[in-house]
Amino acid sequence: MTRNRMGARFKVGLLVCLALLLSCTSKEREIIKTETVATCAAEAGCTFYSIALTRAEIDQLLNKNNFFAAAKAEAVLVLVECAPVIEEDQSLEVIDGKYGGTGEVQWGEGFDVKNYLIQHACFTFPNNTKRIDFRAMDKAQGRTLQGHSFLNLKEREAFIPSETFVGMLPEAEGAVQVDVFMRDRVMIQYMIDPEGNKWEIRMDIGMTYGPSPEDVADLAHFEAHFKKTGNRVPFLQTALYSEEYKGKDAEGADMNIWLVPSTDVILPPDEFAMVGFLNIGYIQLGGVTYLMHKFTSSVFDVEVTGIQDGEYSFDPTGYKPFSMPGF
Repeated sequence: MTRNRMGARFKVGLLVCLALLLSCTSKEREIIKTETVATCAAEAGCTFYSIALTRAEIDQLLNKNNFFAAAKAEAVLVLVECAPVIEEDQSLEVIDGKYGGTGEVQWGEGFDVKNYLIQHACFTFPNNTKRIDFRAMDKAQGRTLQGHSFLNLKEREAFIPSETFVGMLPEAEGAVQVDVFMRDRVMIQYMIDPEGNKWEIRMDIGMTYGPSPEDVADLAHFEAHFKKTGNRVPFLQTALYSEEYKGKDAEGADMNIWLVPSTDVILPPDEFAMVGFLNIGYIQLGGVTYLMHKFTSSVFDVEVTGIQDGEYSFDPTGYKPFSMPGF
């Protein structure tokens, strides 16, 4: 082989290696591309962070469409408690000084945008109400009930209309009308008796039908007594799966709960659960809010068959208080 051919092959090989090196370097730069986020407080300045999230991912966490993503390439996202601010055409020193800092840039590490928003209670309940359709089996009577209830996320109350509530009491069906609210661990029944009299009856939460929310209202109890089984099932007509937890209720009876991550409700960081009738509602584990898809117990089996935003109304005018001593 001539020296010229060897030289030509060497040059070709060198060019190939150089191209591969540039390609790898380019991909590496793509992977480690970061955005600058600052946490600032009035008169205290800012701490800056480089985070490996895309702007679209950050906007999703902020629940803002095309917010940071629409900013200029060198923009900085500033978080002042729960208020996100876009700073453009400003140096980091100027941004720090704007919030009362010395103008000396302070960098932090390991910043978690979602955790910051949770810890500052930036995630709040949406101002809507969930209508939850369910199927419940009363094991003692061997009856299956199809019904629905409402969970008011803003007012923090549950409501079950008469057609569903009375359906759980076959002996009362057609004889009375009972619309029921659950607020602050008190159940309030608005009943119209066969004579047409209107009564408001307040009961301790333990008078609900089936397992009480007390069964899952304590995080320490849940963590001590409920464990994942590894079983999971599709959640309605979505791409989500609910996972099974097996454990004991407050009285030691077997109870299996199926949880699916919530896509539009986030409980405050200091709240474990928000549930309504038949334990239908939400529970928080490890900072993630889950919908209680279904559960089985010695008394009732309950499964959510549909969930959507909804509305309800009820006029309590004309109902007279009816006291129940001992409850």
